[in-house]
Amino acid sequence: MILASDPQGNGITRAYSKAAAFDAPVTPVATPIDLKAKYDAKYGAPSAGNPKVFIKYFFVNAATGEKSGEKMASAVLSNE
Repeated sequence: MILASDPQGNGITRAYSKAAAFDAPVTPVATPIDLKAKYDAKYGAPSAGNPKVFIKYFFVNAATGEKSGEKMASAVLSNE
């Protein structure tokens, strides 16, 4: 399960609580999944004014329903 915030401004340092699902849960596969297109469709693409996205993700065992610990990350749009 992947959750992400809408694009945030430079002054925002921790917005993990704003992360929400932007697509249905995905199953790991060998081929790439275009998560950016799905994210952009829901929130719009990050911009120079709002370049930060806060991300949380975790795995769920489909057989048992057991959830892994949440992992957190952030990404910043760079024009370089």
